[in-house]
Amino acid sequence: FMRSRYRVFSIVVIAIAAGLAWTSAATAQTESKLTASDAAAQDTFGKSVSIDGDYAILGASGNNDGESAYIFSRSGTTWTQQVKLAADDSTADDQFGESVSISGNYAIVGAELDDDNGVDSGSAYIFFRTGTTWTQQAKLTAADATEGDQFGYSVSISGDYAIVGAELDDDNGVDSGSAYIFFRTGTTWTQQDKLTASDPGIVDQFGFSVSISGDDAIVGARFNDDAGITVIGGNSGSAYIFSRSGTTWTQQAKLTASDGAADDAFGYSVSINGDRAIVGAY
Repeated sequence: FMRSRYRVFSIVVIAIAAGLAWTSAATAQTESKLTASDAAAQDTFGKSVSIDGDYAILGASGNNDGESAYIFSRSGTTWTQQVKLAADDSTADDQFGESVSISGNYAIVGAELDDDNGVDSGSAYIFFRTGTTWTQQAKLTAADATEGDQFGYSVSISGDYAIVGAELDDDNGVDSGSAYIFFRTGTTWTQQDKLTASDPGIVDQFGFSVSISGDDAIVGARFNDDAGITVIGGNSGSAYIFSRSGTTWTQQAKLTASDGAADDAFGYSVSINGDRAIVGAY
């Protein structure tokens, strides 16, 4: 799977629902168009996005001034850039900003090609807001980090918990993938669990997408072959639900499309909120 680093993403649109419901495309209103204050060609601003309440975060992993992410805050119907985030140990080509997520006063930014524990082992960074100031609070890496895992390709944060995907982890075969749960106590973030599929397979890329909400998390495995033929075609995809009890996260369900077919890549994107989950098939 090849990802271009030369596509230009320069704008992001914030939309709001008309009234209390999203009923059709016709009822959605554009509230704001966001651009970086220092926008430049090939920044890939908007490659990753997340929003929570009056705050939004946007990744720009191709930024020529240093890979970055941007926080915007809302006042009324106006969204204003509040800060530009960068890693305190940033290095060219770490892909900081490849993935982002925000929850309350906390944000997480993935850097899948960070080399701290081997080439492209990956990392993720936690930022904390006090007033209008965002400060790096922690740098996350996997306890068993290995070259080429790409930890940080996907991230999500909810309250005191964060999940980080490492879709090229090889624990259960080449590129079988994994995801890691981190928990905050005070200002310290500690790895609580490592998630893998109950039925892992080579090149499933479990962890390509992740989302967490309260005590539940969902992990996409876009190249799982359950609904496709492994050798010719395949890649129908799946997603897995995990739930927390104490400090233990347990797989609750495996999701596949009722009409799954080869190359659907079900699990390319995922999100969970309360009792509902959504899975994209790209």
